[in-house]
Amino acid sequence: MENNQKSQKFKAIVIAGLLIFSLAGAGAYGYFKGSSSGNSSAASSASSANSDYTSLKSQVNQLTQQVQSNPNEIQLQQDLGNAYYDLGTAARTAAPNEAKNDFVQATQCYQNVLHSKQDINVLTDMATAAFYSGQNELADKSFQKAIHENPDFQQALFNYGVFTYQIKKNYAAAIQLWQTALAKDPNGPNADEIKKLITEAKKGQNS
Repeated sequence: MENNQKSQKFKAIVIAGLLIFSLAGAGAYGYFKGSSSGNSSAASSASSANSDYTSLKSQVNQLTQQVQSNPNEIQLQQDLGNAYYDLGTAARTAAPNEAKNDFVQATQCYQNVLHSKQDINVLTDMATAAFYSGQNELADKSFQKAIHENPDFQQALFNYGVFTYQIKKNYAAAIQLWQTALAKDPNGPNADEIKKLITEAKKGQNS
């Protein structure tokens, strides 16, 4: 049950984060919520982000100590990777200069897990962390491997579509990946976001 909860949490993070990146140039759809809601709201949001970041940093420190005491415990390595991933996500608001390194650490932890077991969820998490940390070649190969292992895995299709759109600037390939992801779950919780991304990619393709 814990792994399933983490998977759902991860999916939400990717959608929120990557849609902002991929649609930043369009200025559409209102994904930058709070930008016009006043200083009070902005200050409250910043305070919450800092609180989350501090809490996650403490969690990372605790898990790091546990991993040092039990270096062969794979689940601890995975938990640490998840914690670093969440820390990197929080750092993008609370401590932008530290975010890249947090995602680098997450990538390394996930790689340690993958040396011992093959798990498509971990592989996709690792590819996404690599993407966020600028390790584009590793991200590309890892997304491709995940889709090769399971061509129906929507999470990998969605994320690789964003990578293909943003990093490769291959709009046609991104559209194909998102259309495949949409076909897997046409009425799912991600359907509207995927449709918006397809629309944006088509605009870029025709510009």
